[in-house]
Order: sequence, then structure tokens, then C-alpha cells
Amino acid sequence: MVARGIVVAVIVLRAVAVSAVTIDELPPESVHTIARIRITGTRDVASSAIRAVMQTKVPPWYLPWKRWLEPPIFDPRLFRTDLERIAVWLREAGHYEAVVHHDLRVDGKNVAIVITIEEGPAVRVKTVDLDPADFVPTPAEAAALRADVPLAIDAVFTQADYDAGRDRLALRLQRAGFAYARVEKSAVVDTATHEVAVHYRLTRGIPAVFGTTFVTGTDRVAVGLVRREIAFRLGDAYDPAKLDETQARIFGLRLFRSVTVRPRNLADANGTVDVAVTVVEGPPRELTAGIGYGLEDEVRGQLRWQHNDFFGGGRQLGFRIKGSKIEQAVEGEFRQPYFLHPQQTFIAPLTQLRDDEPGYTVEQIRFAPRVERKLTPHLTVSAGYDVEYDSLSGVPNATIQRFEGGRAGYKSHGVVSSLTAVVERNTTVDLLDPHDGSVLNLTLEQAGGPWQGAFSFCAAVVDAKKYVPLPGRRTLAGRLRLGTGDGFGQSRDLPLFRRFFAGGINSTRGYARHLLGPLNGEGDPVGGRSLLEGSLELRTPVYGAFGGVVFFDVGEVRRREASWTLGDLQFGAGLGVRYATPVGPLRVDLGIPFEAPPSEPHWQVHFSIGQAF
Repeated sequence: MVARGIVVAVIVLRAVAVSAVTIDELPPESVHTIARIRITGTRDVASSAIRAVMQTKVPPWYLPWKRWLEPPIFDPRLFRTDLERIAVWLREAGHYEAVVHHDLRVDGKNVAIVITIEEGPAVRVKTVDLDPADFVPTPAEAAALRADVPLAIDAVFTQADYDAGRDRLALRLQRAGFAYARVEKSAVVDTATHEVAVHYRLTRGIPAVFGTTFVTGTDRVAVGLVRREIAFRLGDAYDPAKLDETQARIFGLRLFRSVTVRPRNLADANGTVDVAVTVVEGPPRELTAGIGYGLEDEVRGQLRWQHNDFFGGGRQLGFRIKGSKIEQAVEGEFRQPYFLHPQQTFIAPLTQLRDDEPGYTVEQIRFAPRVERKLTPHLTVSAGYDVEYDSLSGVPNATIQRFEGGRAGYKSHGVVSSLTAVVERNTTVDLLDPHDGSVLNLTLEQAGGPWQGAFSFCAAVVDAKKYVPLPGRRTLAGRLRLGTGDGFGQSRDLPLFRRFFAGGINSTRGYARHLLGPLNGEGDPVGGRSLLEGSLELRTPVYGAFGGVVFFDVGEVRRREASWTLGDLQFGAGLGVRYATPVGPLRVDLGIPFEAPPSEPHWQVHFSIGQAF
């Protein structure tokens, strides 16, 4: 009984010590450290979205030392503003009758913040009316305009979609050449039925053309170099997309710290739009260094120097030294833009490398000039000539015996002389972490025959990637890769350094590097003449900069050319963690093979920078 009394007394004292107050009841002179922030009551809205609105924050759980070194101090004025921000955000998210409550649970010098949300009913879209003021759209134009409005009937009415509808409608009219188009929006909310009637009034105005382009900010760089990147001509129909393309092309010269391209006289509304291009020059030379780590190549590093205006004209000359456990290389590259055509570039890379792969080592000196042409903003083609000297070492005799014709069909060194061609269509925007669009690449190579050399072969690879945005900032990513090749004439087989391999960090992730496919009697990979790989990956945000991935990979490598079959497919699945950085996501993947190779572990951990595809 005495013990029970002591426990009750402790509970009572604890209840007295921890008191729940509102911000108005907190003594103005008090100073408290924020212990935690809790969001309750949310149903349709995400608590993470509420936290994102707030300026009052605590360090995330994965940075505990920040709580110790810099304890977050509670600021009553800032928190009061946060409560107002939350109320405004809920209204903009369609919850016009939402109520925000809060408790401050004070425990000595610590305060725990509890925010309770009463969302109330969401306002839904009843009607969306488009009202052209000075034109009559065709049925096709009317359908396209309606498709630009993200508000759907019976969907929750949000301020973001409401504003986006106005902006997209105005952009469509402007892209049709009507630079002075404007869209006025209005919405009537019925709080009794919790419905909204949305109205957009469209005024197209007169058509416009591009006028004079003014370039300012150049000093060392020739003005003509900037002007040749302008994507429109005097008298062309006005299109804001041409302004964006011009800005991207000028910035792509890598000679400027900033580039702005804007209309200069829209207020005149006289049918001619002058354009102002303003640049801030940067240094013409770059010197960069980087270091990283991956579980396959371990420590890796590179040092790169580049001149972005080599003897003027936007020519580029660069050199790079890079090294890791797998690859060590010295590279040089020259690029001549506007080579015989404004959309054509001559590229001449020279490389010396050593590649230490499972089952063989190759040393290579390669010169591979090519001409690259951009047919459209998303479609690029290139053709080139490749001459290289390759020398193989460390190849087990068991691998050599697996070649067509055995040792007689194997060559350890020689010259490759080949023609190459690449066609690529790329509609992605974010090159480091794409969330939308697709990439389709076809690569062809034909060596030997009329081009001479020690090796005669043909090879083709098709690589297709697709990224589908899903609700909640999730992405469904898919990849399919097919490859085949074979020797001809004096060569009975593909050379070992051109064979196809699968398995590893950017392949079927349940398998170690190159260990999916034919192996020799000693367990070393020998590669093949046919490749099939596929991946399906769901990427989702988790917390802050952290994300998660669930993936399913398939792959096969077969000895014969063009001999793909579903019967030999190997499967792997797993999950991973991503952490967003300015140079791409850090990733850790745990891959589990459905059928592990002999003497290999039943799981693989992969760590690197950048998405798998």
C-alpha cells in the first residue's frame, strides 16, 4: 500500500510539472526549448505538408546532434504566425471550414507542441467554365484549352490547381502567337453545399511577332556567339517556349554565370515583341575535382580541366583524369559547335584507360571522333568512326575455351576499326533524378570488313527508360535493355571487351558485378552475345531528403546472338534508400536474387550516387 501511494504521488507530481497551455497563457519572459512537434487530427491532408508550412521546426531524427549542439528555441511570435499559415494553407487546400487548435505542454525548460487539425468538409469543384472574350475556338481548340485546366469536376478545389489553370491557359494562348493574352479567374464558393463554380475569362488580343533582340552584359565573349544561339528570327510568330530555349542554349555555352531572356516591350501591345538578353560572364576555364565511393568500384576520384571558349567561337577543350578500383583513365575531348550546320557539333575524344573487370583486364587507347546533330529539342543523332587498340590480360584459360572455336577464335590484342551510330530521344527534364518523361536510345557498331582492323563484328543495343509521376511525389520508373552482336569474316565471336555482361549496381541488383550469365568452370563471367535486362522501380519520398525504393529486376545473358528467351531469365528484387543531394541521390540498395550463383551470397548491397537508371 505504501508503494502504491508513492507511485500515485509521483504521477500527481508529474502531472503538475507537465502543464498544457496555449500560446496566450505562456509567460512572456519564459524561454523554452522545443522537445517535439506533433500533428494530430489530419485525415485528407498529410501531416508532413503541415510541417512544411511551418517555420517552427525541430531537427529531423536523422540529425540528432543538431538537437544537442543547437537546441531549437521556441519563438511565440513565430509560432503564432505558423498557426495563421496553417489556417491559410488548409483553406488553399480546399478545407474552408478547417479549425486549428494547439497545446503547449511545458515540462520545465522543454515544451512539446501539439497541433490538432479539424479539417471539416472539403470544397469540391461543381463547374469549370471557359469564357473566350474575343474569339471563338474550334472544337479541337476548346478541348485543348479545357485539358489545360487541372481542376476536375467533383475533385477537391485547391488554390494551386486554380492558379495553374489560369497560368496554363495564358501560356497556351501565348504559344499560339498571342503575346498579350490574359486570363482572369473567379470562383464562387457555396459553403452550404461545399461546392465551387470556377470561371476563367480568356482575352486573346492581337497576334504578335518577334522584333529586335538586344544583348547586354558581354565583355570578353563575342556578342555574335550569343546571337547565334537565339532560337527565333525577326518576324517569327511569338512563342515563349523560344525564349526558354534561347536561355538554355546560351547557358549551355558554359561561359556565363547567369542568363535572362525576357520580352522588352510587352506593355506597348503593338504586335512586335522586342527581346532583352542579359548575361553575366563567368570564367572561360573550369577546374573541378571530385571524390566518391561505391561498393563495386570502392574509392573513386577525378580531376577535370576544361576551356569553354578555346580560341573563341564557343569551342571546348577538356581533359580529365579519373580512377577507381575498376577503371583508371586519362581523357581529352575537343568540341566544335556549329560544325557545317547550326545544330551540328563535331566531337573528338581521345582516351587511354585500364579496365579491371571480373575475369579479365583490358588496356585501351581509343580515338573516336563523331558528328552529333540535334534534329529536335528531344531527338539527337550521331555518327562516328572509332579506332582503338585493345590488349587483354588476366583471362583464364577456361574463359578462352568458351569462345567460338576455342583458342583459335580468341584474340588477346589488336586494333578495332569501326563505324558507330547513335539515335536518342530524351524527354526528361531532371538528368540526375528524373520523375517524368522517357529516354529511348539505339546504339550501333560495325567493325572490321571494309574498315580493316583485327576484329570484325556487329553489335546493337536498344535501351528504353520510362518515368511516370504518381500522386504523393512518387515515381514509377521502368527500363528495358536489349543487346546483341556477333563476329563475322575473320572473327568467329565478339571480342571479350565487347561482350555483354549483366549483374551489379546498375543492372540486376541481386547479383554481383557481371555474375549473371554464362560462367566458366572457375566461376568467372565469360559474357555473351545476347543481353536482356529489365527493371521496374517505385520511388517514394519518406522524410525530408530521404526517399525509399522498391524494385524488381530481370536479366539474362546468352552465348548465341539474338537468342533471347524467357526461360533463362534470372530475377532479383529488393528495396533501397535514397538521400537527395545537389549532385544526385545517394543510394543504398539491398538486392536479393531468386537463384543465387554457386558460392555467392543470397543478397547484395549496392552503394553509389545516382539512380540505377
